[in-house]
Amino acid sequence: MTSNSQMKVGIVGAGNISATYVATLHMFDFIRVKSVYDMYEEPARKLAEQFGLESVSLDTMLADPEIGLVINLTTPTAHYPICKKALLAGKHVYCEKPLGVSMAEAEELMAIARAGDLRLGCAPDTFLGGGHQLTRRLLDEGRIGKAISGTAMLLLPGHEHWHPNPAFFYGRGGGPMLDVGPYYVTNLIALLGPVKEVFGAAKITRIERKVKTDPRRGETIKVLVPTHLTGVMEFHSGATITIATSFDVIKHKHNQIEIYGSEGSMVTPDPNNFSGKVEIFRDGAEAWEEIPVDHPYTEGVPGHLGLRGLGAAEMVDSLRADRQHRVSSELAFHALEVMTAFERSAQSRKVVAIHSSCGRPDPIPQQIKEGHFT
Repeated sequence: MTSNSQMKVGIVGAGNISATYVATLHMFDFIRVKSVYDMYEEPARKLAEQFGLESVSLDTMLADPEIGLVINLTTPTAHYPICKKALLAGKHVYCEKPLGVSMAEAEELMAIARAGDLRLGCAPDTFLGGGHQLTRRLLDEGRIGKAISGTAMLLLPGHEHWHPNPAFFYGRGGGPMLDVGPYYVTNLIALLGPVKEVFGAAKITRIERKVKTDPRRGETIKVLVPTHLTGVMEFHSGATITIATSFDVIKHKHNQIEIYGSEGSMVTPDPNNFSGKVEIFRDGAEAWEEIPVDHPYTEGVPGHLGLRGLGAAEMVDSLRADRQHRVSSELAFHALEVMTAFERSAQSRKVVAIHSSCGRPDPIPQQIKEGHFT
């Protein structure tokens, strides 16, 4: 891909988040979504009509020589087969989180991508947002000294309270750690670097859930994965983070992520969003100080769910610039090993060492204009 060419994209999966992806990608002049496929014809047809796309079969999409990138927005258990098929068809791939529901699946996808000289990227991409890039800059500048510890709290009552089809959140590849946990774990890795080891506890609080939203209101969900996981992440940097991820908490007052340093403390934005309030409290101060967010990429297209898809755009830009993309499969693989280690630790009642590693993604320059990444 040259710096002047435009990447044509195929979207697989026309669910809740797909329209936001298309809207975000169309903010960039070097990307154009061409086609969409979904195993159900109606959502694919609606998305195609909304954005002027082609609704096609998966085989047609993968055989299209104009399609250079396939974005996989399916449910977790479909990530591996769809990504594998797209990579073997010679397409670059960007996948929703997680990269696979097992380490073996993710490792195989990475091997196929390397063998084909193809880019493989994976959500979450929220750490690219302006609020999180600001927290990264403040940490790198030493505004709270050396990071010592922190807390990460993802405490929810469960997706049956709001999602139209929540069952898959309680099946293989689901649960709070693999569903929403990637936002927290990936953000922390981007801030603090790779994780050395974890210790965790996990439980299934209720073996059944009742759906509280239409069109499946009243249906019973069988719970197959832990719905409350807590533990400690020790980073190679020396920082230790206490983390809790739950679908069992009705309400709480915790901030999502707090970082405690040798010279102060920091409250970061919600890692499930691209921006938000950043506050620091320096040793000797009398009050918390809010730091204005002065980095790009804070708001998406009105009417959509933030800037989901920003990581796919960043990956395409990396191809044009011949550089490493920030939302890389190595980052996603390391985060996946960390997340799955909590349940292994809970089962063994032992500390689990993390064998993979990754670099901290390069920061996005503060002064660039939106539409660019370097």
